[in-house]
Amino acid sequence: TTALEAAEVGHEVFIVEKNPYLGGRVTQLNKYFPKLCPPSCGLEINFQRIKKNKKIKWFTLTEVEKITGSPGNYDVTLKENPRYVNNNCTCCGKCAEACDVEITNEFNLGMDNRKAVYIPYEMAFPQRYVIDQSIIGKPASQKCKDACVYNAIELDMKTKTFNLKVASI
Repeated sequence: TTALEAAEVGHEVFIVEKNPYLGGRVTQLNKYFPKLCPPSCGLEINFQRIKKNKKIKWFTLTEVEKITGSPGNYDVTLKENPRYVNNNCTCCGKCAEACDVEITNEFNLGMDNRKAVYIPYEMAFPQRYVIDQSIIGKPASQKCKDACVYNAIELDMKTKTFNLKVASI
């Protein structure tokens, strides 16, 4: 919400999220205060606002490595981890169907398992599959790639490091 408010008054905004989706802990709640409604209702509205606002850029699977500078002139070094799925993904689910590996589901706090190719949760933004790094280089990842008819799986994606110049954090 803060990012949206800043962008809507004219500031360029960067959202950096270490998870493969936006929304943070709120996405894991059953209901949230003050309306006690499921988070999907409020998040869906904010995700639509984020998508439509050209002043907002978001980076998922990304972490801040270093910050230098001072107010008005920061240099931020970011490390973006690979999703192994590109923007061609239509969420058809063929890659997940082909995946025969299950791993602990961190989204559900380890209380169950999920496929190693997954959408983090039903309303995840961005709405795109993720391949868990634990299967990269193994036959399971190639099975998933072979199942994708949209050429959306890139098993050779690498970690990227880049810098942003920002005025405030």
